Amino acid sequence: MDNTVSVALISSSGPVLIGIAALLLNYRGFVSIDHRIDLMQADTKNLNKAMTALEIDVALLNDKAGIH
Repeated sequence: MDNTVSVALISSSGPVLIGIAALLLNYRGFVSIDHRIDLMQADTKNLNKAMTALEIDVALLNDKAGIH
């Protein structure tokens, strides 16, 4: 291989490496987003359970107080 071929290979590999690094960083970002979404879904389920329990308690209190 002469110098021009090796220079061409080295200079063309830079953008390829940058592209691969960007893809890896994007993948890590999406994994992080998926984790956050999972946490938000769990929090939402807990909130729904708490709200349902609160609604039941309010309904029972309304029945005891005679409020319809």
